[in-house]
Amino acid sequence: MADITIATQTGHAAVSRRVWTYAGLGMVLCLTMLGSLVFGYKVYSLADVWLALSANDGSETATVIAGLRLPRAIIAPLVGAALGMAGVVVQTLSRNRIASPDTLGLNGGASLAVVVATVVFGVQSLVGLSLAAALGALVTSVVVFGVAAGAGGLSPLKIVLVGVTFASLSHAVVEIILTSNEAQLQQLLFWLSGAFVDRPISLFYNGLPVVVLGAAIAFALSGALDVLHADDSTASSLGVPLVLVRGLAFLAVSLLTGAAVSMAGPVAFVGLVVPHLARRLVGLRHRHQLAAAALSGAIYATLADIAARFVIYPVEAPVGAITAVVGAVTLLVLLKRRLA
Repeated sequence: MADITIATQTGHAAVSRRVWTYAGLGMVLCLTMLGSLVFGYKVYSLADVWLALSANDGSETATVIAGLRLPRAIIAPLVGAALGMAGVVVQTLSRNRIASPDTLGLNGGASLAVVVATVVFGVQSLVGLSLAAALGALVTSVVVFGVAAGAGGLSPLKIVLVGVTFASLSHAVVEIILTSNEAQLQQLLFWLSGAFVDRPISLFYNGLPVVVLGAAIAFALSGALDVLHADDSTASSLGVPLVLVRGLAFLAVSLLTGAAVSMAGPVAFVGLVVPHLARRLVGLRHRHQLAAAALSGAIYATLADIAARFVIYPVEAPVGAITAVVGAVTLLVLLKRRLA
């Protein structure tokens, strides 16, 4: 009886801790989104922000806040949340804590699909580019895992090696296409480095349903992913349909990554850094990991966007460069720990 009481108290404490964690992350996210509206080339007061959003009078202040900063203040967290959740699923599928949409080539495949759709097929609509990015990420995931499986099994090292190789190939093809099409070079070059600046708010409305669909699939698979995290034989013995679960997980990652790339370009290493933070905050259960990764990713991307405005002030740096630096350091630390 005492053991049951202790277990119950421990369970209540864990639930309470997670609730406070989510509440804290939500509060920090609201503050960072507000900071995105306030800070930039010119710093505005909270009163300026309120007036610009509540009664846009067409002034310069209102135009900057409502027309330029508001879209990136909501697109950045949406992209960060999508990549954070995609990173959680990818690391579980590959059983590799240093895997991410970047290291598996998914960002590269989505970028290549967008460039081909724009340059070769003349696709300009936001819906068309979103579909191209999602399709590119899906095809890449199938190719990477298919090649790794054909090379003797889905070992974590093989998956990452194939993914990195495919990412390099995708970036090389993108450079070739853009170099031979100078008219598209300037238009897509800044986008390919990952950025939230000068994004129309319509990107948010187009990307939101895709991210919601990908997140819904990921959360629906959370129980199966908990089991899949162990090994295939254990998952099969517990009745998990491996092919179906992996297929749906690939689809979720493709939708999340494709939507993020279509809105902001390939923002690097968010999917690597955020899952590690999420696990530290809420543990290994995937439904909690996904929720914490969504909030943490949103905060991380928004903070990176704010930092990008000041790193080489008064010129704005691509946010992908900021996340790449942090991600590269994180990757080196993780590799050192694995090799130690």
